[in-house]
Amino acid sequence: MIPRTTCPTLSVAVFVVMTAANLAAEGEVRLLPRTVALQGKDTHHRLLAERYAGESAVGPAEVQLTTDDPEVVRIDGMTVYSVGNGQAVVRVVGASGNEAAVQVTVSGADEPFQWSFRNHVEPVLAKQGCSSGACHGALAGKGGFKLSLRGYDPERDYFNLVELQQGRRVEPAEPASSLMLTKPSMAVPHKGGLRLKTDSWQYRILSEWIAQGVAKPTDQDVRLDRLEIIPERVLLKTESAQPLIVRAHYSDGRVEDVTQLAKFSSSNEAVATVGEDGLTTVIGPGEGAVTAWFSSQIVIARIVVPFEHALDSSVFAAAERRNFIDDNILRQLQRLNLKPSPRCSDEVFIRRVYLDTIGTLPTSAEVREFLADEAADKRDKVIEALFERPEFSDFWTYHWSDLLMLNANSVNPEAVNAFYKWIHERVAQDTPWDQFVREIVASRGSNIEQGATNFYGIHQSPEDMAETVSQAFLGLSIGCAKCHNHPLEKWTNDQYYAFANLFSRVRAKG
Repeated sequence: MIPRTTCPTLSVAVFVVMTAANLAAEGEVRLLPRTVALQGKDTHHRLLAERYAGESAVGPAEVQLTTDDPEVVRIDGMTVYSVGNGQAVVRVVGASGNEAAVQVTVSGADEPFQWSFRNHVEPVLAKQGCSSGACHGALAGKGGFKLSLRGYDPERDYFNLVELQQGRRVEPAEPASSLMLTKPSMAVPHKGGLRLKTDSWQYRILSEWIAQGVAKPTDQDVRLDRLEIIPERVLLKTESAQPLIVRAHYSDGRVEDVTQLAKFSSSNEAVATVGEDGLTTVIGPGEGAVTAWFSSQIVIARIVVPFEHALDSSVFAAAERRNFIDDNILRQLQRLNLKPSPRCSDEVFIRRVYLDTIGTLPTSAEVREFLADEAADKRDKVIEALFERPEFSDFWTYHWSDLLMLNANSVNPEAVNAFYKWIHERVAQDTPWDQFVREIVASRGSNIEQGATNFYGIHQSPEDMAETVSQAFLGLSIGCAKCHNHPLEKWTNDQYYAFANLFSRVRAKG
């Protein structure tokens, strides 16, 4: 019901409650990911030896990898490289004595890996910033050369890079002489500065792709199904560091380590920063997220850093609980080692509940009456009374009108009034949110008699309808995806227009 659900609830993942004291323990060491498949000559995959306390990742372990068959894989630090076809087992032994192992399968080791423009070249250009909005991904390009923003249009990028101007940017017979390599590596002057080191993995991808004949993107290319990040959630101590691994799962079942091609960012640099290689460094206590972007998809790793002061578990056991929301909040506070705040005073409560529920302050008489009431359930009674006041309906009708962008610029005043009255009636009737949304999206009839239909009068194009529905009812801003793949949300340009197409048959008469 609308009045009973105006307060946002918290969504907290199931996670074993840990404290700073738990992080000091070595715990069980696990080698991640569980299985690895390498295809092609000298391909590689990073591994991560992670300490676990229960089911909670608590930081990397310092270990040395060993392989039972060096003719199948070779090891360099925490990375395994393909040597020959077959299977090998890579092992580590943790400080507590437990052994962890990963099976590595190698195929096609006698043939060079075939690089894809869509799945490898475009990510390199995005990673190095070539297709960013500040460089060649700008609307007008840069220096006479244009790429799609972060590589969302491989076909056009291939044409501009390989075919435009007689293909002067690539030299398949002598890849190292290609402008595509000499410019970003500063072998020739480049206003964008050094973007590509000649001994880097990214340089190798581009040079080998050129040498292989600059294969173009096609409809038969395997597509990226999903991204995976390891670990997805980890508890760390201050001044510690955590490597991250990003893996791409493709439509043909192949899984690749794309950590070196992913772009990383931190949501809260007061908690943790992240380098270009995915190494996350803890700065201070709190909770943050590291986002990895690859080929228009994003994946998030949660970084939890408890405060270091000691708190007895009895503090949380004795804390007041009202409902399941409090249980989730207390679990999160215990995870961060934060003492729960005490229940607010009656004076603070009466002010907050009035402002949040009806948008006005209580009168002095209402405050005195509430403070004088000694009933145990007096707060509940105030809340229920506020739900019945006309100011509640007015206040939340105003909120919904703002969210639905109710204005007289697109429809006449009579229609605006009809839409406002319709919203006000639904709020006053305690209409469930799902029914409220359904009546708007599926509305039909006269815009005067059926006020909800004015939603389609205010938002007249399929794109406007899609963006407003997404923002108002899904909490997602998808406007960026109208022109290119969204850089921050999991929305592509194709998905944007597929969603907008749902509204393409909405018609108005008169």
